[in-house]
Amino acid sequence: MTEVFAQAGAIPYRIMDDRLEVLLISTSSGKHLTIPKGLIDPGFSATETIVNEAYEEAGIEGDLVMPPMGRYRFKKWGGICEVSVYAMAVTREMDQWPESSMRRRLWIEYRQAARQVKHADLGDLILTLPERLSGS
Repeated sequence: MTEVFAQAGAIPYRIMDDRLEVLLISTSSGKHLTIPKGLIDPGFSATETIVNEAYEEAGIEGDLVMPPMGRYRFKKWGGICEVSVYAMAVTREMDQWPESSMRRRLWIEYRQAARQVKHADLGDLILTLPERLSGS
């Protein structure tokens, strides 16, 4: 049986000059773009994980939009990672953060962001962001 790793991640966003922008970060290898995400450790909730990963990987704080937008899956570590994804309205960006030396941040218009991420299912979730935000 294939092991499933539960992860949680955020699609960080802002409105800039009437444009909906998403913050993407480079993967740890530096080869791809993705969202802040990580394993949900025992004793932690998905939302606690997101707050921590957003700070560690992207140097951001924000307000999560409930409930989660959806999930996407990808193969890693010999199993499947299943990521619960939330929208996050970014309220603060730090100049320095724990992984600032290994990751870059990129604010990008949401439709372009959807095309740039490594996983197509994540791109599909990004494309639903305007509809999600208008309903919240």
